[in-house]
Amino acid sequence: MQFAGQFAIAGLDTVAAAIGFGLLHLARHPEDQKRLRDKPSVIPGAVEEMLRAFSTVQMIRKTTKDTELCVVKIKAGDLVCCPSMVANRDPEEYPDPDQIDFDRNANRHMAFAYGVHRCLGSHLARRELVTALEEWYKCIPAFRIKEGSPPVTYGGFVFGVDSLHLVWD
Repeated sequence: MQFAGQFAIAGLDTVAAAIGFGLLHLARHPEDQKRLRDKPSVIPGAVEEMLRAFSTVQMIRKTTKDTELCVVKIKAGDLVCCPSMVANRDPEEYPDPDQIDFDRNANRHMAFAYGVHRCLGSHLARRELVTALEEWYKCIPAFRIKEGSPPVTYGGFVFGVDSLHLVWD
């Protein structure tokens, strides 16, 4: 039963966090916002690039044996955080990794983890994110961060935007 419950709600936080990061990026980069509005066929590539650049999952694993990694001693049973956002900014894998490039080819990001722990719902999440942006653009004109609003804050086990105030005309 616990597995079924986890499966049912697993994508809620991650998809919401990805939408928050996507809208934050687009609000800060009106040229990217305009490009998606003018050419919706770019949205799937934009979703992949924003997943790469703003990964939300912080994989946590329990070590099974004592080990040492770069002079750090890790004991059996310690929890280790493996944030995919770090791997997704690896300059050996992604040329100019801090640049958001909606046309990035071979975008093999790890936003959905990897190996046996890869997210079962990754295909559904992608579809939800593409649909969210398509529907957003049908309803909302050019938008921006509200002037004088509190600073954008981040946090959570699923790393995401906690507070983002947007406005449009």
